[in-house]
Amino acid sequence: MTLDSLDGANSVQPRQWWRRVLPDRAKQDRAPLWAWSSVALSLLSFACSLLGFNSTTIVFAAFLATSLTAISLIRRSGEHGHQAAYLAEAQKLSQTGSFGWNVVTGELFWSDETFRIFDLAPTSHPSLDIVLKRTHPDDVKGVREAIDRAVNERGDFSHENRLMLEDGSIRTIRVVARGMTNGRGQFEFVGAVMDITAQKKAHIELERSEQRYRHLFSRMPIAFRQLDASRLVVLFRKLRAEGVKDLGPYFDSHPEFLRTCMDALSFQEANERAIQMFGGGVDDYVGRSMAETWKERPDTFRRAMESRYRGETNFEEETKMVTWDGRLVDVLFTTARVGPINDLEVSLVGTIDISQRVRAQQKLQQVQAEFAHAARVSMLGELTASIAHEVNQPLAAIATNGAAGLRWLNRPTPDIVEIRKTIENIVVDTQRAANIVARVHGMASRKAPEQASLSFDEIIREALLFLRHEMESRSVTILHRPDPSAPQVLGDRTQLQQVIVNLAINAMQAMTQAGYDDRRIVISTVTQEAATLCCSVEDNGPGIAAEHVDRLFESFFTTKDSGMGMGLPICRSIVEAHGGRIGAEGHGASGGARFWFTLPISVSPADSPRCDLHADM
Repeated sequence: MTLDSLDGANSVQPRQWWRRVLPDRAKQDRAPLWAWSSVALSLLSFACSLLGFNSTTIVFAAFLATSLTAISLIRRSGEHGHQAAYLAEAQKLSQTGSFGWNVVTGELFWSDETFRIFDLAPTSHPSLDIVLKRTHPDDVKGVREAIDRAVNERGDFSHENRLMLEDGSIRTIRVVARGMTNGRGQFEFVGAVMDITAQKKAHIELERSEQRYRHLFSRMPIAFRQLDASRLVVLFRKLRAEGVKDLGPYFDSHPEFLRTCMDALSFQEANERAIQMFGGGVDDYVGRSMAETWKERPDTFRRAMESRYRGETNFEEETKMVTWDGRLVDVLFTTARVGPINDLEVSLVGTIDISQRVRAQQKLQQVQAEFAHAARVSMLGELTASIAHEVNQPLAAIATNGAAGLRWLNRPTPDIVEIRKTIENIVVDTQRAANIVARVHGMASRKAPEQASLSFDEIIREALLFLRHEMESRSVTILHRPDPSAPQVLGDRTQLQQVIVNLAINAMQAMTQAGYDDRRIVISTVTQEAATLCCSVEDNGPGIAAEHVDRLFESFFTTKDSGMGMGLPICRSIVEAHGGRIGAEGHGASGGARFWFTLPISVSPADSPRCDLHADM
């Protein structure tokens, strides 16, 4: 390290310089302490930079570290080489160099790290010309003004500017200096230079990231609202300290805590789309509680709180929310917990208005229901003979029993016992006829689907009653293999019967058209996994061509000469509306076609697996 005049004149010995900086009353025995303290402070300044402290604070800390190290080295000349290594390493770690500038004589002192920052050899003679030469052309004027102001005002100064090195790379530095008068009455500056290039880049990236967030927050066509969740965090922390592991049971025993959680969340800001959706103005959101928003669907808010308590970072659900002006809106609600920002817990809530989609889904369901109704009416038309035969049997029995009863009455002594039996038979046959008419009416009616807990094997048995005469006329045998342990499913009785009847009629028609003599259909049910019931309808007919299997459930696709191609698509819509899946195999275990579908046992729809049930033909 050298100390040179601005014009490259005679060198001044470092010992003379530091005698002006260091009071003579400093004690020799403090030198080791200063040396180790300087190294610690240099490392501290480096740590401060990593932790993001103010750059001026970092530079002063580093300057103090390097200055104390220099003093220690000068006072302990016997250990100069060893301590100089400590100084160089400490300044290198903190990327902070030191300098001294005697304004009167123009003398400059640079540490090795300062030479490195300016990309100069340590043997170079520092001068203001070199400083200005290294300064970025756009910053030269500002540097000159800062130097002139410091000289004229003779006070502390701080300045930030860019350097342009010989290879064209840009380096950003921050210079701080403390003005003082030395023992000879000459004014001088003692300062530090810190390479803040990495910090500057990080700060720029942070600003860009913040700008991107701001643009997304304000311009996305999604209603974004930022929430202050700091009070909620305190509540949850208290519950965990009390040993609460699961928030669900706690809500059950403390229902008032749900409202407490709502009041603990308050709005910080909202974007333009949120204001359009929920009403109000920008200022109306600040500090406002979420309680009013959730008064129609507190169950969704409860599930969101349980999700948060489990530590999940995201939550999403379709629900309904109340706007500031009292409107009820169908929304897709999603929230993301972004963690602490400036010691404030923040949640970002996104809301998408799905009212139009919900109305479209309702309209689609209405259309599907109308198609299903038309298909049922059409199917009843195909089963007219079977229905007439089924109704004719109890009516004929009623007529027979009525005639017998009249004969018993016409006897000279009416047989009251026989008359009673005859009337009882008439009542039974009348009920049979009424049940048949009720089933036909149920198939033909346009009533909305009604969800109920049903035994699916009972539904199959009722559906087969429609098909009894059709089976006899086509010489088809249908075997029903129920699962006695199968739990009930949630669904609409009429629609599920329609699926069974449609699949069975398709199988009958295929076997009849192929001219098979032995015509058999096996309808089996089995419980798959814990929440799925599987039903298969398999025949021993000709099967389905491989090129047709993937198209069976397309609307208006049919392999029958007189078919409309709507039966199987309607079956698919019914099954999927119940939360299940439907599929087909061209050739089952016995060579014929095999159709299978699944239904969830629980209320919530499941991603049901493929049905692997194979019936023995």
